[in-house]
Amino acid sequence: MWQATLTAVSPAAAAVTLFLGTGKALAARREPAALRKVSASSLVLASVILLLATPAVYRAVDTAFGAPHLSALLVNTAGLLYVGHIQLMAVLWHPERRTGGTPRRTVLAWAPFYAATVVAMAVLYARAEPSGEARPLLFAPDYVRSPDAVAFHLVYFAMLTAVVTSTVRRCRRLLTSPGPPLTPGLRRCAREFALAVALDMLHVLCVLTAMAGAAGGLRLDGFAEAAWLATAARGLVANYSLVRLSVTARRRERRDYQALRPLWQTVVRADPQLVLAPGLLWSGWDTRIALSRRLVEIRDGARSLSPWMSSAPARAVDQLVRRGFVGFDVVAAQAAATLLYAAEARGRGLPPADTDMLLAALPGEDVPAAAERDHLVLVARHLSHPVVLEALVHARRMAAAPEARG
Repeated sequence: MWQATLTAVSPAAAAVTLFLGTGKALAARREPAALRKVSASSLVLASVILLLATPAVYRAVDTAFGAPHLSALLVNTAGLLYVGHIQLMAVLWHPERRTGGTPRRTVLAWAPFYAATVVAMAVLYARAEPSGEARPLLFAPDYVRSPDAVAFHLVYFAMLTAVVTSTVRRCRRLLTSPGPPLTPGLRRCAREFALAVALDMLHVLCVLTAMAGAAGGLRLDGFAEAAWLATAARGLVANYSLVRLSVTARRRERRDYQALRPLWQTVVRADPQLVLAPGLLWSGWDTRIALSRRLVEIRDGARSLSPWMSSAPARAVDQLVRRGFVGFDVVAAQAAATLLYAAEARGRGLPPADTDMLLAALPGEDVPAAAERDHLVLVARHLSHPVVLEALVHARRMAAAPEARG
């Protein structure tokens, strides 16, 4: 009944998911992080499940190994590992549980149950001794008279229910945790992951309905096939959440990359040699690499301007604050004014600032590493702010006064 739909949908979805998983794996290789590695692995597993749920592939695997319904064992094993990945991601998302200890304890606590379930399914599958021509996706109703085949499915359903329950509860705790608030994107992703694993319960209900019907002499094969549509829907919902997070992050990286351009031009214009050598051709499409290069060049450029960093612009911003100017970030405005003044002084060939006027450090240089990108974006946005421009006028006037007296 549903096999034509699965044949049309599953291969395309598997190809797209594998492509996304490969991209995640490459990103994890460049910048190793537990969450990125788990995301990549989960996408690859999802593609395997979608592929094995394709009737033609299901039949081809069974034929190749001479083991009817071997695909049922393989896809159930991959399905358990997949929900295990979702369970682990819910742990890694928690702001207070990203240390290595908590994920490791979660893995060690659940690993024996996963291993025991997979071993039990393999033993029960072998004991069921399926034979003859296997109808794809119909192992449960076709072998409902075999106690071992029934036990095979019940063991899988029991473990799946336990993992789904644990993951949904963890996602709920994640959303209601009194700790540091989640970003809107992660909150939405947690809800969608809870929905995704809950769809596995629909899979269980469909298969149990088909088994009950077959036991009573009523063929409800459509329910057994629809169960795999629920599994495919589970994968699509979860994958959509992961992809949306990646797309959102990429969009923000590109936005910040563009926002940093005026600041990059300001600090690099006087010394073009600070620009890094071109990277690999493919890396030009990676916004994360491009943004990282731009941040490095801005830091190097600011460092090269340090001899011309006078305290006059920062003092001028302070004076304007005392006069009642509001609606701007003081530290970002001081950094922007300081860099503009230093770049102008160096560009005009002026000598470095006097020792008594020299800034020990650029305002905002002590921000934590995790906040540096946001700080520099804020500095870039202040380059054309009226307060910064007026502070530059004041600083130039202060610098010109001693020369006039001299």
